[in-house]
Amino acid sequence: MLRKFPFKTKLIIAQNIIILFVVILLGSIYYHKVRTTISENMLDDFKIVSDSVVEQLDNHFYVLDKTALQIAANPDFVSSFRKLVGSQESNYFEDEPLKNAEIVELLNSYNFKKDGIKRICLYNQYHDFVYTTTDITTNSGISKWFQSDSFKAVQDYFENDHHHVYYSWSKEDILNDTGIAMKPYFSVIRQIKNYITNESVYAYVEVQENVKWLDDLIENIDNDTDVSLYHEDCMIYPNSTADNEKEGYQATPKSREIQESIKNAKPIETSKYVVYAKELDHAPYTILFVKEKGPEVVFFNQYNMVILMGIILIFSIAVITEMLIVRKLSKPLEQLNESVKNMTLDNPQLQVEEWKDNDEFVRIQSAFHAMIDRMKSAMEREYASETNALKAQLFALQSQMNPHFLYNILAIISVESQVDGNEKISNMCTRLRKMLVYGSHMGDGFSTIKDEISYAIDYMELMKVRYEDDFQYEIDGDESLYQTKIPKYIIQPICENSFKHSFKNIEPVWKIRIVVYEKDGKWIMEIHDNGIGFSAEYLNRFSERVNAFSMSQMRNNLEEGAVEGMGIWNIYMRMMICYENDFVFELFNDEEGAVVMIGGALK
Repeated sequence: MLRKFPFKTKLIIAQNIIILFVVILLGSIYYHKVRTTISENMLDDFKIVSDSVVEQLDNHFYVLDKTALQIAANPDFVSSFRKLVGSQESNYFEDEPLKNAEIVELLNSYNFKKDGIKRICLYNQYHDFVYTTTDITTNSGISKWFQSDSFKAVQDYFENDHHHVYYSWSKEDILNDTGIAMKPYFSVIRQIKNYITNESVYAYVEVQENVKWLDDLIENIDNDTDVSLYHEDCMIYPNSTADNEKEGYQATPKSREIQESIKNAKPIETSKYVVYAKELDHAPYTILFVKEKGPEVVFFNQYNMVILMGIILIFSIAVITEMLIVRKLSKPLEQLNESVKNMTLDNPQLQVEEWKDNDEFVRIQSAFHAMIDRMKSAMEREYASETNALKAQLFALQSQMNPHFLYNILAIISVESQVDGNEKISNMCTRLRKMLVYGSHMGDGFSTIKDEISYAIDYMELMKVRYEDDFQYEIDGDESLYQTKIPKYIIQPICENSFKHSFKNIEPVWKIRIVVYEKDGKWIMEIHDNGIGFSAEYLNRFSERVNAFSMSQMRNNLEEGAVEGMGIWNIYMRMMICYENDFVFELFNDEEGAVVMIGGALK
């Protein structure tokens, strides 16, 4: 169908279809980005508010349990109840007001805050009961407590030796039977016993907290947020604004949304709600927050309209601009078409007025000559590069002549020493020859941990020839890592540094210990010595240099030949070349002396 349209029309249609597609694509991406950002911010705000409630709730349970534990382990309480073991006809503390006052005064020292804990009770299986409280407690209520299933549940729970703390929830206050309406309360119960000797249980301490503090904690949350507390599958607390029947939403701890929220530790969005659940660290409860979605929907509807109007405006401007540009650009082509039709052998000229000041053919010719010049330069550089590579290979072959000469000389010395019966010289020649062979075959710059350790052992054995019993070394390696490829020359130079620096002013016996192991997917190698260790000034200077170092500085050092021999900094630079940032390189001191830790990725 487009064939029927003129060239200018087809160009305008094609360009504007592309523009329309790009505008819609960018608008959709931007819309999605804004929607995602607003949604994430809403979820983050919801999580921050909820986490604040969870943290305060968890800390309060921690304080309750800590108070219960301190009381349970108090020697005065342990001693008092140890004396009461046995059958009693009545409440001992009711019969002994002085002892009761003494215990209450001691209990009050654990309940010194202005608002205070609701009630702290101490009791045993013989119905001895003492307490301190900010609420009403009656003697008849105490009697009902000992006859209740709740008291039996406490005894049954602690029959298991592995149970140390019991959390309970009460919908009514048994200890207050005056008929006055009282709010429910939480309890944290521990055994009173000698925790050092783990003697038999003498009694129980129960720290109770009125649910009012939880109401006060969540009253500042948005009214559209429901808060519930669960113990296993049972809801033990709904706040005063909770409405679990709203829109038919049913919350259970085993629902998919709640389990996913607990696992990922973040709010989960459903079609109409935001659900956030978290398990308390210091109590066996799960707290659930449910918030209904709302205001952002109106915003997105308005945003859609703004986006649509913006797309229409941009597309209209693009169409008008495209028509003007195409008309301007197509005019020389129309003239060129007419000029080609009129061109003959007698008049081989292209008559295009617009080309007088803008001759595209001249530009193409200039561009072509420039391209030929660049190709010629590139070929010359390639030739020079290949020539330099051949020279480098030649120099490498020439450099192998001297080592081969040394190999032969060392072999002759070794044979002669064996003939004369001097095994020490023969052993030294053999080890030195192995080190020269290892050093003259650089290959790809890598070796195995086994070969690197062997190279270091040859060096240290030569040093033992010199220092004899004044020097000892030890290798402690995970042999399963011995075939791991690592950069060459990273162990022996560090051992050599120990002799140059660390063993100065230190009396023998000098020791070097090499440890190889795997940690976090990396091979790790530690070189220990018992020398003077690294000075604080050197460690600070090395740390500052590492923090300021970069790959650009690495290239500058290599180009300038400033690699600093085969010292520690040379090893650090080569580890960076081989592993980039995925390696370990640490210098520190331990109780023996200096330690150099090196490591890199296993693969």
